[in-house]
Amino acid sequence: MRNALLSETNLTAVEEQPVKLDKTIWSVAGGKGGTGKSVIAANLGIGMAIMGYDVILIDGDFGVPDLHNYLLINRPKYTLDDFILKKTKSLSDVIIDTPLDNLRFISGAVNLIGIANMPHARKKKIIRHINKLEADIIIVDLGAGISYNTIDFFNISSSGIVVSNPEPNANQDAYFFLKNALYRKMIAYLKTQESFKYALSEFIQRNAKETFNFPEFEKFLKNSSSLLHQKFENFLKNFSPHLIMNKIRTLNQDREGPYFISLVKSFLNIDMHYLGGIKFDTRIILSSEKICPFIFQFSGAKITRKLFSILSILNQHEQPNHSVNTFKEFKELIKQQKKVWI
Repeated sequence: MRNALLSETNLTAVEEQPVKLDKTIWSVAGGKGGTGKSVIAANLGIGMAIMGYDVILIDGDFGVPDLHNYLLINRPKYTLDDFILKKTKSLSDVIIDTPLDNLRFISGAVNLIGIANMPHARKKKIIRHINKLEADIIIVDLGAGISYNTIDFFNISSSGIVVSNPEPNANQDAYFFLKNALYRKMIAYLKTQESFKYALSEFIQRNAKETFNFPEFEKFLKNSSSLLHQKFENFLKNFSPHLIMNKIRTLNQDREGPYFISLVKSFLNIDMHYLGGIKFDTRIILSSEKICPFIFQFSGAKITRKLFSILSILNQHEQPNHSVNTFKEFKELIKQQKKVWI
């Protein structure tokens, strides 16, 4: 981290970074594979569509796209391949329908070798076209890992959602994902703040033998310049992702979510929002095997009630005027739409 920051203070060597788009976008990520983020992303999209929002789900796993399997789509008619290979002029041309009228889908690229390591210009083009999509909410299901592609698509979101599991290795990977995402945003910030760039360079030189520490850097700014410190605080406030702790099995594991939030605050000075913990439920596995969203197959289960709770919290942040205020109303809407899936 230290060497990377020091070398990239030369802004001529830094590629232009994507900025947050003027859309309601929820990018769903996890530091490692197997956290259950695709299941969560699919059911979040379905849940918002049931509530009446116009939703577009995008499979942003450019290595192993499989989100279509959760949407009763065996073989997508169009994919990102068609857009990237310029068979279509617009990203909107590869949108396909799902069984829900107001839920649409963009399938990930399935035939292009090396697409997971796409060139920066291609990535920027996709991001520009995402910003042109017409929808109330766009949900992007990202691949595992901390590649620049994954992080940059995470950072365009108005509400990035990190899905982790209570196991130590999953939380460690989620932490490093957030650390790299914050670092990536900081490098972009350097391009617009010359005085901030020099302050960062001075801090790195003074602490050459230590790894980069975000809270210590903030203390350095506070002692150096109140103006720069205020700017940096505002910068940090603009990065406030959400956390879902999935596959919780024990009471002790139920505490991992709040603990992770406090850890991120202590070491990265990020104010995360905890959306809640989801208990491990074998019925989620059953619904995946039947290629049926659990929200329909188990509409009255605790897992679906928890999903509604998470959607309600997200609505308070992004869509405060939604009309579905109780789980009873939500469950009734599920029953009305259930026939198109089962």
